[in-house]
Amino acid sequence: MFDFSSANGLLSGSKDAENAIGHYAVSTAGHDSGKIYLVVGVVTEGKNAGELLLCDGKTKPMARPKAKKRKHVAVLRAADEGLAALLKEGGRVDDPALIHSIREFRKRLNDQEKEA
Repeated sequence: MFDFSSANGLLSGSKDAENAIGHYAVSTAGHDSGKIYLVVGVVTEGKNAGELLLCDGKTKPMARPKAKKRKHVAVLRAADEGLAALLKEGGRVDDPALIHSIREFRKRLNDQEKEA
């Protein structure tokens, strides 16, 4: 398994929650541990305030993002700048774009792992 923390670095602290939008994240706890998502938003109100909204385009599409506590997710420094800009502007991102972005990110990780 690839060591996400050493290769891409992690965004640290809950202060970075808003800045995490558009970044890739890896679930570190729960039945989906190890799964790669894209951070598409942050819960700002209610009892779940501060939780990250995660999508992968397949099991968690944009219509039903997964809310996950910040401590149960490793947010990576790597981001999809195009999707990040769209999300921060309130634009619409479709599921095929998410799937493609995560697939390309996974390919880059595998290439880095092979080089090491």
